Amino acid sequence: MIYDSKQLKTLSVLFEKYLCECQYSKGLRPRTLAGYSEVFGTFQKIVPEVITTEDLSPQVMTVFFKRISTRERIVGRDTIRIGVKPSTIKTYHNKLIAFFKWLEENNHIENKSLTEKIITPPEPIYNDERALTKEDISKIIASIALNTTHNEFLYKRDMLIISLLIYTGVRKTELLSLKVQDVDFNQRSLFIDGKTSKSKKSRSIPLHITVIMHLKNYLAQRKARGTTTDALIISSKRDKGFSEHGLKNWIQKYRRLSGVKFHLHQMRHSFACSLARSGADITTIMKALGHTTMRMTERYLRSISSENSRDYIDKLSY
Repeated sequence: MIYDSKQLKTLSVLFEKYLCECQYSKGLRPRTLAGYSEVFGTFQKIVPEVITTEDLSPQVMTVFFKRISTRERIVGRDTIRIGVKPSTIKTYHNKLIAFFKWLEENNHIENKSLTEKIITPPEPIYNDERALTKEDISKIIASIALNTTHNEFLYKRDMLIISLLIYTGVRKTELLSLKVQDVDFNQRSLFIDGKTSKSKKSRSIPLHITVIMHLKNYLAQRKARGTTTDALIISSKRDKGFSEHGLKNWIQKYRRLSGVKFHLHQMRHSFACSLARSGADITTIMKALGHTTMRMTERYLRSISSENSRDYIDKLSY
């Protein structure tokens, strides 16, 4: 496609080039690319008057953040909400700044200090309890046991899924990408391929005895079914790996049956907090989660309050 000189300065055209570089040069995952596209799409919708690079300025970003912080939007069927969460503001800022810095580095804008002049929003303060309680997890496990009695395969597969989530802290993409050969019973470990991980780094997670038990039961059931696919978690109807859509239905099913309004990523938070409460140091937790910085790990541990130090304080002796 051939663009004229005016089109070459159009943000939408440049953003396509930016995404292409992110995909083929930086090797970013499709989900990450989709996140960038979603944020840029929101930016275009909120400030439609910004069309070319010449329209960009620090003031434009102020206008953008003011508008998304005060606009009304409909959530669900008829719930009206105003603005967005501080964490969403921070996400918008980070993704747009990455694009603007690319514009600067590739000489697409004359203002080389644009990103330096854009005000950085404050770090969001998290007060919510992200980790699930033991009671919540018990309810989910009980709902699996009670509602799969008619299907032995479903029981063993779904018990494996929940045990992998709470005892290894794997991400959704990592869970769906697991292969049978990633399980090492001799080393009692689970291999996470960096190609399927957000951090792009491979890691091995030690397996809890409970996970090993469910793995052996499930693999025996797989064998009895004559399964040929190498995907570890498989569909109940076809000889193929469990899909993202299938996992979404899985979550909705057990949210309804257990009465616990959970989402998959909360299992990861629960895993991290359980390790911390068991005395694991933050470096160990960081490695298990596959994080590259302790700062990210600390966000996962925000469910742990000062009250959790009581048992350790009671054991102090000088």
